[in-house]
Amino acid sequence: MLVSSHFEAIGIGVTDQDEFRERVVSLISMGEARQITAKLSEHVWTDPSGARLVAQVHHRGIEYLLPCLAGTTPAIPVRDVRLVGDETVTLELLDGVDGKSICPAAVELEDAAVLAHSGGRLETGSLVPAALAEDVTVHADAEAYFAAQNDDRPKYAADHFIPSGTFALGEPSSDWTPSAHALFAGEVLEAETPVNTVTGAAFHRIRVRTIAAIELDVAIAATDLAEPPTRGNIVTGTFFLTGRLGLQPAEPTVKRRRWFRR
Repeated sequence: MLVSSHFEAIGIGVTDQDEFRERVVSLISMGEARQITAKLSEHVWTDPSGARLVAQVHHRGIEYLLPCLAGTTPAIPVRDVRLVGDETVTLELLDGVDGKSICPAAVELEDAAVLAHSGGRLETGSLVPAALAEDVTVHADAEAYFAAQNDDRPKYAADHFIPSGTFALGEPSSDWTPSAHALFAGEVLEAETPVNTVTGAAFHRIRVRTIAAIELDVAIAATDLAEPPTRGNIVTGTFFLTGRLGLQPAEPTVKRRRWFRR
């Protein structure tokens, strides 16, 4: 089992706050930008490895930064998309075959700024999901996964998905809001260890099939996992969920600038 930061999961490891600030500003400056409002813009840097940073810039200062993985899996139909924080949305995942509800989920949205500017709600859409591993355990196969559940606690399927961020443990406080987390397990369909071309750090990138045949790309820090999972393995753990709906601003403007306030 490993525990890592969201940045380490995509090969961006730093030793101190100053290094982090300089690196983030440098990467975001290399990304593509689109204007959301007169004073708010969204900047996206994507590395060939799939590592991605999304920043919202207001008055030339970065006010929000999302590390994520550029998802390449088939989009999942969703409905009742609601912005519940500055960047987090709750939504309902739907079965792509018959449109039936699978479960709710909370996701940190790459295009949250566009959604917020358009009212913060969407009746239906299509989500391309991804995840960053916070802690993960790798089992050789489904048989080994079931064998590991040898205590008296409830047994979980090898393709379960629990949207843990959508409910509070115990009595929620008045300011509680959902978080973009889920507990899930799934079979590894693909696995590789790309290298972040800017930092030179490798990370593991896998494609997982979980409940209702949903597939999503997952990034795992290589610092505590010597070898990547392999096809047919079962991975389970806690994950930070991200995704994009493919939303476009009313009048998108793409540009490149190097003027961020440090």
